[in-house]
Amino acid sequence: MDKFEKKLLTLKDKLLTAKDFREPYQYFFDNLGENSIFLGLGKRAKNPLLKKILTIIGKELFREDVTVTNLLLIKIRKHHFYHGPCFIQGRMAGVIFFEDIDMGMLSIVMSLKSYETSFVRFSSVKMESDKTIFFHPMESTTIH
Repeated sequence: MDKFEKKLLTLKDKLLTAKDFREPYQYFFDNLGENSIFLGLGKRAKNPLLKKILTIIGKELFREDVTVTNLLLIKIRKHHFYHGPCFIQGRMAGVIFFEDIDMGMLSIVMSLKSYETSFVRFSSVKMESDKTIFFHPMESTTIH
C-alpha cells in the first residue's frame, strides 16, 4: 500500500457514506488536495463522461442549459481517481470522482454574494452499446 492509498480509501468511504457533504471535501483538502507529493502523482486528463455529467448536474441546479468551462482534471491512474476545478455557468466548482465505483461529488459556489455552496453526490453508468449515460444525483445539500 502506497503512502496515499489509505487516505484515498478513507475518502472513498466518506464519499459513499457521508451525511454531511462538506466532510469528503474537507477530508480531501486536509489530507490530499494540498499535498504537493500527492498532486505530483497525477497527470492532466480528459474525461468526456465526467464533463457531460457535470453539465447535466449544472442544468438541474440552474434549471437551464449550462456551460462547463476550464475543467482541469487530474487523474491518478493507479487509484482510478479524478479531481479538479472548473466553472459551471461562470461559478467556481470542484469535482472528485472515483472511476472504479462510478461515483463522485461536485461542489459549486451558487452565490458570490453569500458564498452559498451546493454539494451533489452522484453516480453514473455509461452504456457502451448506445453510449447513453444514466446519471443519478444521489443527494444534494446547500451550505450557507
